[in-house]
Amino acid sequence: MAKKNIAVVLGGDSGEYDISVKSGQEVAKAIDKQKYNVYPIIIRGKSWYYQPTSKERINVDKNDFTITVLGEKISFHCVFNAIHGNPGENGKLQGYFDMLNIPYTSCNHVVSAITFHKGFCNMLVRALNMENLLVSDSILITANEFIEPNNIINKIGLPCFVKPVQSGSSVGVSKVKKEEELLVAMETAFEVCDEIMIERFVKGRELTCAVFGAKGGIKALPLAEIISKKEFFDLEAKYDSRLNQEIIPAPISKTLTKRLQNNSKALFRNLRCKGIVRFDYIVTTQDEIYFLEVNTIPGMTSESIVPKMLQADNISATELYGELIEYAIIINK
Repeated sequence: MAKKNIAVVLGGDSGEYDISVKSGQEVAKAIDKQKYNVYPIIIRGKSWYYQPTSKERINVDKNDFTITVLGEKISFHCVFNAIHGNPGENGKLQGYFDMLNIPYTSCNHVVSAITFHKGFCNMLVRALNMENLLVSDSILITANEFIEPNNIINKIGLPCFVKPVQSGSSVGVSKVKKEEELLVAMETAFEVCDEIMIERFVKGRELTCAVFGAKGGIKALPLAEIISKKEFFDLEAKYDSRLNQEIIPAPISKTLTKRLQNNSKALFRNLRCKGIVRFDYIVTTQDEIYFLEVNTIPGMTSESIVPKMLQADNISATELYGELIEYAIIINK
């Protein structure tokens, strides 16, 4: 049987470019070369290319997402999406592949667009009205609006988080403890996105659960507890092991573990997710579960949480990536 051609797209146009490159490289390395021909495709603005050597770049024909190698035109049976942020996590790239009828491993363009917008995603999760799943209060503000800091504090309280509504890896996120810090935090968030969210702080433990869907159904991986040595699990802490502790499996009760895993599988199903995604939560001392966000393109670097979860569950990344690829191809027919 002839090998299938798989494009691993990496890079992107957000502050997560370097992380995405590392994720894509790890994915490309892990995909079974006995079954697939793997082509890492770097996407950066209008520059889309395959780089077989350090001195050679082969541009992608964007009319049909193909490359020509040694005179042979190569089309792809499936795309493994490893782009964090824009355009791989917000639905833009998915819409492009949909128009070309090329299968891909991530959520579709509608789900990706909604879940990448933190405010819309929170509204949707709240509207699902899932039992024992809470969503913290928040305010959405666009760049052309002005709301008195005092009015924001009166509604949301202190401390609070200020976040760009469309970003990943905590880029542009600030924790505000004093009212005088709020405007600076808002300016920082607006540098990333023209709409921001100010969210009520919930004190508790940060727990995360990865879920994937394939031919065998929806499966939740072992939970992780994240303990940051900084104010919160920001970009620096996420990728510097000296600044965080990730405990897998999370040291919590079996009952709470089951609740979080069941919530995550229900969210995966209700939000119509695809591929492998990660749900983040805050759990209070009373075991109240607050939804934080969903990462539809989670990091796959050697420092990332999901590969560690796979290892803890004795799941081969090579086998899983193959399952995700084959499932994407099947459901696209």
